Amino acid sequence: MSERDELEETALPAMLVRRSDLPVPLAHPARSFFGGLPKLPPRFDWPIADVTAYKSLETVALTFVAQIDLAEVPGGGWSPLPTRGTLYFFCSSVFVGEGHPPCRVLYSPTDGNAYPDRQPPPDLMPLAGSDGDYQVRWLNPDVDFHSKVEFKYPVSFRQFRDFYFLEDAVGGELMIKELCKALGPGEPQQNDLLQFRRVDNYRKDDDWPFNWLLIACVVRSVLSNIQRDLTDGYYGKPATEEAIAELKRFRTGAIGWLERCRDLTPLDEVDAGTKAAFRSWWFDIVQGYGKLDGQVTTSVGQITEDLGNAINHTIRCMATHDVDAVDDAPLSYVANLVRQNRWMAPTAEEGKRRHFQTAIHQMLGYGSSWQDATEEHLEDILLLQIEGDLAFFNWHSDIGGVLHFWIDPDALAQGDFSQVVATYQCD
Repeated sequence: MSERDELEETALPAMLVRRSDLPVPLAHPARSFFGGLPKLPPRFDWPIADVTAYKSLETVALTFVAQIDLAEVPGGGWSPLPTRGTLYFFCSSVFVGEGHPPCRVLYSPTDGNAYPDRQPPPDLMPLAGSDGDYQVRWLNPDVDFHSKVEFKYPVSFRQFRDFYFLEDAVGGELMIKELCKALGPGEPQQNDLLQFRRVDNYRKDDDWPFNWLLIACVVRSVLSNIQRDLTDGYYGKPATEEAIAELKRFRTGAIGWLERCRDLTPLDEVDAGTKAAFRSWWFDIVQGYGKLDGQVTTSVGQITEDLGNAINHTIRCMATHDVDAVDDAPLSYVANLVRQNRWMAPTAEEGKRRHFQTAIHQMLGYGSSWQDATEEHLEDILLLQIEGDLAFFNWHSDIGGVLHFWIDPDALAQGDFSQVVATYQCD
């Protein structure tokens, strides 16, 4: 028997889970979605667990990850999942040192729109915890809704065949064939517009800042870096008096911009004069940090990365405010964010490694992992796999992260979802 034939014998039916390109308002009537708020039946409490969310172990409400209305999932005759009812996925969003993060999966026999949104509890953990590498740079858990609640993305489902292999070229060919059958040949691969963007590219770009929300996000990210550098200096080494004086100058300017933001509507357009003034201030910050290289922890690259993340975050906020609001954002930025979710033409190397430029979310099948999660749970059933990308599930700026929810077949047959375990692995 050839290797291809052997791999064909491992084939399992599975379901791709495709999210929308942009998030939607919370009121969107989707029954299956990532992020947002769960439509929990009244009999369910919001799950809690002991998590190191604020540098010390404490009991907090878990992050809501996804809601899946099983009536929308194809699979009649072959799927081991219930044919009706709704699954609610919750997990700790703090993954540092957590190969098996605390999680809960709840099941209700009712459909996904049977109940209204459950409002988040006051002890809901911040995304990535207080030490996360991503959103917490500019989001205040006490004020900002999306510091604790991920953006809402409706999802759809497409069937494909999954194969079990590890770093195998033939397996990669079969995988690519199946994915292209379900998703099409794919768009040409393109570099992200904002990731790893240089300062000079922003200097030539007159499209930003395009509203006051973006200004606020950028300023708060800068303030967060300044505070860290004033506290920690250069990786724990105290900053010099000259560095401290410069950081305090940065802080004074940042606070001035933040005060202006508080008096204005976040989504209001920024006039040309203010755009130029803000860019001038930001470039001054960049140049200043360049001179402080080796004296503080924050680098120029970090400042530019934060700006790119803030642009993406602002566009997502606009999309959740109003479906037409993104029309007020620069088309190139919106198209770039949309592209994060588009199926890109896969390469042979991506197929061999089972990791593609486009995040692969799925239910059932084998799934993909960077270490040994799929091997460890080979006898279990994959309820849900979510891969990180630049627009969703990038709680640690780690777009290579993969989160799985696994259940024992006997527990699933008995409808016992209390036995679900989660794994998280990154490259």
